[in-house]
Amino acid sequence: MGSAVETGPPVQGEPVVSLDIAISPDLSLIFPTPISIRTLVGVDAINAGLEQAILRRRKLDGGNRYSNVGGWQSTSDFLDWPEPEARTLKNEVIRAVRHINAMPLMMQQQRTVELGQNLVGFRGAGWANVNENGDYNTPHIHSGEQWSIVYYVSTGAPEPGHPLNGKLELRDPRPGAHFGYTRGFTFGQPLEIDPKPGMMVVFPAWLEHWVHPFFGKGRRISIAMNMTIEESSPN
Repeated sequence: MGSAVETGPPVQGEPVVSLDIAISPDLSLIFPTPISIRTLVGVDAINAGLEQAILRRRKLDGGNRYSNVGGWQSTSDFLDWPEPEARTLKNEVIRAVRHINAMPLMMQQQRTVELGQNLVGFRGAGWANVNENGDYNTPHIHSGEQWSIVYYVSTGAPEPGHPLNGKLELRDPRPGAHFGYTRGFTFGQPLEIDPKPGMMVVFPAWLEHWVHPFFGKGRRISIAMNMTIEESSPN
């Protein structure tokens, strides 16, 4: 797949593989933004262990304050937590990042790339979030990183009457897109994700996102991570 238009000069020293999609010889989709949303199966026991580990740390630590308004956020050392559930989730996240990072190669070769071939090394950080009734996260990006990941451990019991209750929102990255309504197109429309336990969302770290206030009983517990590729193999 390739684009029928030029997409700009390459970055010196890096191979260029376009993710633009040619619909026809004279019609293309450009400015793609890859996003992965998957729900892991059979993770009830893992989530129970993660919840215990997170709540145990919350009792001992007042938490950090960044984008969160209310709620609790752990220190950014989740990737070093010793609990087996944390290590299991870390491995699943690495698999997901390998998969999305392989997209240019998959588009170029039009085949499924072996997950381990496109990711040689990475650096990353992760932290746990606990939101209760009324808590939310303000719009932000993770500058200086490549991929952001959100995994949902539990989502509480949302009360009705709040259409955006606790949803993760990803904003269209084109700043002027919402000014150009065209019938049949979704220019400028956000992606609103209704979290479920076991759901993992992977998206570019520069993509602006936030979490709407959660209204309901229980806790909305998530784990956020950033990963940046240190070295990628060309094939």
